[in-house]
Amino acid sequence: MGVDCGFDIYPSISPQCQGLYEAFLEEVIQEYKDALHPNTGEPLIQIIGTPETKNAYVFFNVGEGPVLPYRSEYFLRFESKLVSRDNVMPYLKEVYLIARRHFPDNVHFWAAGTSPALIRLLHKIPDIREEEGAVRKDHEYIYKTLREMRRLVKED
Repeated sequence: MGVDCGFDIYPSISPQCQGLYEAFLEEVIQEYKDALHPNTGEPLIQIIGTPETKNAYVFFNVGEGPVLPYRSEYFLRFESKLVSRDNVMPYLKEVYLIARRHFPDNVHFWAAGTSPALIRLLHKIPDIREEEGAVRKDHEYIYKTLREMRRLVKED
């Protein structure tokens, strides 16, 4: 089972906000471009695909490998299971805080499998959702979109 944490984008960001989304993505990339995984020494992030065509995503080499797509309309959720081998929470929190600066009304941090109040207390996550579980309930759509993003990257 385990504990899942992350944040949802709801309502979704429209393609008309691509410029603002690119500023968010650039801030995240600048924050982590030289960062190394604390256990393996490998780069913390990788850009997979071709950013120029927007058929790409930023892969975080920590936890379950959360991703940030280059297309704003594919940015629905940033999440990972909390795993013992990696402390993924600092990355979930920092990307959440960056996203909040760019999209304050669309970003909602959540926790599933534990008390959100405990996560807020331990990790000092501001404005975490009080109810346990994700904000978005369209899980199948989220995972279908993620699969589509990965398919486009492979075809590019």
